[in-house]
Amino acid sequence: MAIAAGDKYQLRSLHEEIALFDRKLAHLANHEKFASDEERDAAARKMTTKRNTLVATARRLVSEGVEFNASELPKSLRPEGSEPATSEPAPEAPVAQKSVRAAGPLQTEASSPYAGTALDWQASMQRYLAKKKRA
Repeated sequence: MAIAAGDKYQLRSLHEEIALFDRKLAHLANHEKFASDEERDAAARKMTTKRNTLVATARRLVSEGVEFNASELPKSLRPEGSEPATSEPAPEAPVAQKSVRAAGPLQTEASSPYAGTALDWQASMQRYLAKKKRA
């Protein structure tokens, strides 16, 4: 059986799976009901073993030089006290703008990307209000 060479997409998938196992372990520890503590420990050991296998594979890929974004690392693999670096700039505070609305309650300043399609809820709502007004 040949082992496929790792790439950044495989590493990203591994990081996502590790984060999933972290969430599963937290759920198992906090919310799952078990008949005994031994059963809980056995389930946790089984899940931890699978997670550790994924972590070893991810670390091997990183040591081989596979590129990855630090923001994609699961929380459990991040160094202590470090915040994930974001590639997006911080959102600016919204600027208060005065807008003059038309008399209709459903008219917006920008048109919907669904205008003229079956997903155009605004046109549907206008037809409903017109029908209701006639009745």
